[in-house]
Amino acid sequence: MEELLAQIERALRIGLTVVVAYLVALWLASIWWTFRDIRGRTTDIFLQIAATLLVAVFSFPGLLIYVILRPPKTLAQLYEESLEEEAFLQGIQVHNSCPVCKQRVEGDFIFCPWCQTRLKRTCVRCDRPLMLRWKMCPFCAQAVYTPGSGEAQPQVAGGQTSAIPQLRGADPEDTGPGTRPQIAARR
Repeated sequence: MEELLAQIERALRIGLTVVVAYLVALWLASIWWTFRDIRGRTTDIFLQIAATLLVAVFSFPGLLIYVILRPPKTLAQLYEESLEEEAFLQGIQVHNSCPVCKQRVEGDFIFCPWCQTRLKRTCVRCDRPLMLRWKMCPFCAQAVYTPGSGEAQPQVAGGQTSAIPQLRGADPEDTGPGTRPQIAARR
């Protein structure tokens, strides 16, 4: 009987040693995993050390606390998201294009360089480009007169109407989109 008890005791010691060794290996692996995981989630050294010590000191409950409190995304995921966001924002940026030929034009072009369609007009006072539908220059507050629009011509000092056309570089009657400047033929 004593022999049987000795064998059982030896088997229990071996089993307990295996279980303890397994738990120690699991604890060390959880510390290593925590250290590797937190390095991928933050560049803050203090947080990396604190998370690793949390798991080292409190073992599996510390690992559970770390998993709950850790940053939700890795640095690689954050970088990928920022690249996606930047690509998305570049994709939705307004690209100016000619309403007639649909070619890309710069924001300050007065005429389309491909089809010569009038895109904007120039302010008389400040020479800044103005959209054709604007009634006033947003840069200098100069009223814009559009002949043929049915609006009264702007008044100058003394109550007289201004005889100076408000558009430069084209016929005052040609102000709508799709109109083209008269280009003199060279001989």
